[in-house]
Amino acid sequence: MEWISLASTALGAAIGVGSTLLADRVRWRRERAGQNLDVRRQMYADYTAALSRIRTALNECAQADIPAGERSLRVRELFLAPGAYEIRHQLAIVAPPEVVEAARTAFIVLRDTRDLLVNGSSLNDRAYMEMEERFDAAVAELRTVMRLDLGAAKSITER
Repeated sequence: MEWISLASTALGAAIGVGSTLLADRVRWRRERAGQNLDVRRQMYADYTAALSRIRTALNECAQADIPAGERSLRVRELFLAPGAYEIRHQLAIVAPPEVVEAARTAFIVLRDTRDLLVNGSSLNDRAYMEMEERFDAAVAELRTVMRLDLGAAKSITER
């Protein structure tokens, strides 16, 4: 009869240790998921802010009277300064494909805007205004897929 009490004690210990390990694993996974969400949230904020800084810089160049020789260099310099290239590469590692594609689309519109300015376009040119509209649409789509990835409502106006 002594072996029954020994076996039941061992079985109880195994169940206790197993349940503790399982609970710790579940807690670890939940914390890890929260950390991943925080990383993506910060990266999304950084990327959209970088796009906004690029757009503002390009708009300032479109309004400014910059000599043709300096314009190309100035526009390219301002385009690179906010670090959107680098953040976009980081997004490609941690974000889902929908976010990566939307981020790429918005970036390409800004790159095309940059090229228009390098070629002499100005704020009042039809091509520049169309590019601004394309950028607005691309950023709206980017924000939507980012919000969906973060588990937020599709837009800030929906509940």
